[in-house]
Amino acid sequence: MPTSDAANPLGVTRTVRGAGIDLCVHVAGDGPLVVLMHGWPEQSLSWRHQVPALAAAGFRVATPDMRGYGQSDKPEAPDAYTMNTVAADMGAVADALGAARWVAVGHDWGAIAAWRCALYHPDRVAAVFGMSVPHTSPPPMPLLSLIDQLFPDRFFYIRYFQSVGVGEAELEGADTMTALKQIFYGGSGPGMAARAIRQVPRDATLLQSWASAPDGPLPFLPDQELARYAAAFDAGGWRGPLNWYRNFDRNAADARALGDSVIQQPAGFLAGELEPVLMFWPGQLENMRGHCKDLRVEARPAGVGHWIQQEAPEATNAALIGFLSGVTL
Repeated sequence: MPTSDAANPLGVTRTVRGAGIDLCVHVAGDGPLVVLMHGWPEQSLSWRHQVPALAAAGFRVATPDMRGYGQSDKPEAPDAYTMNTVAADMGAVADALGAARWVAVGHDWGAIAAWRCALYHPDRVAAVFGMSVPHTSPPPMPLLSLIDQLFPDRFFYIRYFQSVGVGEAELEGADTMTALKQIFYGGSGPGMAARAIRQVPRDATLLQSWASAPDGPLPFLPDQELARYAAAFDAGGWRGPLNWYRNFDRNAADARALGDSVIQQPAGFLAGELEPVLMFWPGQLENMRGHCKDLRVEARPAGVGHWIQQEAPEATNAALIGFLSGVTL
């Protein structure tokens, strides 16, 4: 049975059977279905500014705790976190809500999932909107080989996360509030401007690669909300969230099996002016433009870093609702 929580800005909470696991899904509003997918190291709460605005604009909004996070199940095996599996989860959410067609929206890993949903459910996903991570075709070489070429002597977090248990031990041994604040500050607009994500040797650890956050609450993530994030990670651990990083070769092979990776549906992309993902290597936006047949929105709000829907909620809501208003559902 759905449960209502007055403290939950995401709406009513219900359990949906996904691809072999139970998912916690928050639902608000009435109208065409929009599914909001969060990334790492966030929670469904990262969409707290978007859900009320989308519901007021006439949409039904589903905000899952993605597999491995929050109140959703957390399989131990890394191969339970492939993008095709996540896309199947999201299709199950739409099924449970009686939606034949829906819009996939995501941020960070949620953006990668949203792009995959458009390819995996071509007749059901009416449109797709990604934030921070652009759509790309599978790389010509294994991603980890590319990372080794680009960052041979420097720490790179994706490579660090490949060894099961290493990242988990570091993060579970740290004070969660402090670690999360450090990560969120580093990737934010102010953190990027201050070069808070540091160049450190390859054998460094994750938290050594981020400068300490300044005193006081983050302007886009008050301590009360940050505490809710921390409580979720303290309860659920880091294994599931880090497992998302351990399937790059499988995800690439699955993408090739689905076809040419061209998004046929109306598409939108939103990233901050200081988005760190777009600084990893050149050509990402050009690749996206070449693999989206109908790219209608591409915006870069000034001074904004990685956490765009939290750092710039008004700009995010305007771009997203404007995009949705032009989509036939």
